[in-house]
Amino acid sequence: MKIIDLVKLIDKKIAILWYWKEGKSTLSFLLKLWFKDITILDKNKIIEQQKWIKYLCWDKYLDSLPKYELIFKSPWISPYNEKIKIVQNKLITQTQLFFDNYEWKIIWITWTKWKSTISTLTYEILKKLWYNVKLVWNIWTPVLDEIDIIKNETYDYIVYELSSYMLESSNLNMYIWLVNNIYNCHLDWHNWRENYEKAKLSIIKNSTYKIVNYELKNNINNIDDIIYYWEWWNYYHKNSLFYKNEQSIMSDEKIALQWEHNKKNISWIFWIVDIIDKKHLIEDKDKIKEVLSIFWWLPHRLENIWVYNWITFIDDGIAVTPEATIAAIETYKQNIWTIILWWQDWDYNFSWLVNILKKYNISNIVLFPDTWEKIFWDLSIYKYEKEFILKWDFNPKILKTKSMRSAVNFAYKNTWIWKICLLSNAAPSYNLWSWFIEKWLEYQNEVKTQCKK
Repeated sequence: MKIIDLVKLIDKKIAILWYWKEGKSTLSFLLKLWFKDITILDKNKIIEQQKWIKYLCWDKYLDSLPKYELIFKSPWISPYNEKIKIVQNKLITQTQLFFDNYEWKIIWITWTKWKSTISTLTYEILKKLWYNVKLVWNIWTPVLDEIDIIKNETYDYIVYELSSYMLESSNLNMYIWLVNNIYNCHLDWHNWRENYEKAKLSIIKNSTYKIVNYELKNNINNIDDIIYYWEWWNYYHKNSLFYKNEQSIMSDEKIALQWEHNKKNISWIFWIVDIIDKKHLIEDKDKIKEVLSIFWWLPHRLENIWVYNWITFIDDGIAVTPEATIAAIETYKQNIWTIILWWQDWDYNFSWLVNILKKYNISNIVLFPDTWEKIFWDLSIYKYEKEFILKWDFNPKILKTKSMRSAVNFAYKNTWIWKICLLSNAAPSYNLWSWFIEKWLEYQNEVKTQCKK
């Protein structure tokens, strides 16, 4: 929807569905356009309310949807809810509104894991190459706060990290579209795997350049002009070198972002730079190397908190799939002495993770609720807050807990000096924390507080 068409509804009833970051941003945007009849719909009570704005905050907050002319939906609200399905033709999102009103080049990056890291690194490299570039993350500042489409703010390139929530029901045309991995994640929100894949892949056909992991080839074999990526396919990483086809273009010797999965993902960026201007990989190679030499972890993504009491504490709290936790374990291997895991049941398969725990003989495991049988078996005979040895292939020491304080205390007691305590969830933790930032901060605060004892 173009802004010129949106303002034609200025006197109509407009709803904002769910009042969190994006809801607040949408309200601010509509007020700039002088909309007069705005209602906030949310099941939670809203403490800070603005004058002239209506609020419906109750359990049946979806019942009134049909009476609104236009509904701005938060990405967190699933469109598969039966009450939302009946108003599909009235729904709009910030992502769609932004795209409809921004006509310059956008690099869209979406996959299940590591997209924030690669989005940020892409942005840093393009900035170093003197492009006027903007980064938009999917979970921080909403896009309408980042880019003023009312005043027609423009950039050479927008690097836009997209979640599957933001893609569902969207109709976008892209400049560059990147898809790497698709793991089982958010399946309940998408009403299962088929819809999740569709959200990630279906609109790729509308992009000018389509860059896709070769492992997904069978999922999109009906789409033409796809540039496939992986070992021996165009750009790839192998034996400490980055290649274009079979020609080496750069060594990984001084890259700060270590570990194989990151280096493979960096290969995507060479594709982007090549598409933008092939001369950069010849004439500006030193600038690219400079960025790669100083770019380190993003917060809560294999983040080294520090060494406390001779133990290294790693925060990988953003890892909410088994595949992400496996990558974290493969990063540090035998140096991991204690691992903190969650098991909120999203119908994940943990068999591969079980093998990795055995392979590296991880000595101490903290288990938060509630589905430990997914990796071990029914552990209900063991009480919370009581350490026990699990008679298994390598007999790890286990702590069942709901307390981050207990988890960190267990790590301090049982992790050998100069070894690692790794927080890497393998599953979401909404059964104990309403938002993952609470979990990250609590982990880091407990590590630093208990160090002083």
